[in-house]
Amino acid sequence: MPPWNSKASWQEANQSLDFLIKRNLSELDRAMTLAHKIETRLTSIFSILDDLCRVTCPWCPDPCCLSAKVWIDFKDLLFLHLGGHPIPAEQLLPNFEKVCRYWSLKGCVLPRMTRPWVCTWYLCPIQQANLRQKARHTQDEFSRLIQAVKVSRTEMEADFVRIVSGV
Repeated sequence: MPPWNSKASWQEANQSLDFLIKRNLSELDRAMTLAHKIETRLTSIFSILDDLCRVTCPWCPDPCCLSAKVWIDFKDLLFLHLGGHPIPAEQLLPNFEKVCRYWSLKGCVLPRMTRPWVCTWYLCPIQQANLRQKARHTQDEFSRLIQAVKVSRTEMEADFVRIVSGV
């Protein structure tokens, strides 16, 4: 089962996270700076992702959003809270039998910044092939930014956990 899959547990998780952030706000400068860096890096790759999706997703016979079993994980939720981004009303999946509740015929209804990390970095084979046809500089920059976001997410989580646990 995805974490926080009921509306009540989703609200409790978000309220708890909000409480911990407010309680430790004065010590969370580094974690908030990392969240801002993540946002900046994500923003710089969204146009590439939009281009890749525009030429593949509308024609896909088996959209990954319908078969993937993804959810908002702790790092995603922490990023949203620290960055002041909108929190989706509910977790993506209530259980693994369902499809993402934010999928529509026109694609994801969540703003790119609010989507789980896996929905950002995952490229289907056709999108990977299309990315390889872009300029080498674009490919390298995309890979560098994806790796930088991955590292920053891990550091942001570690910093947050260290501060709120008092370690």
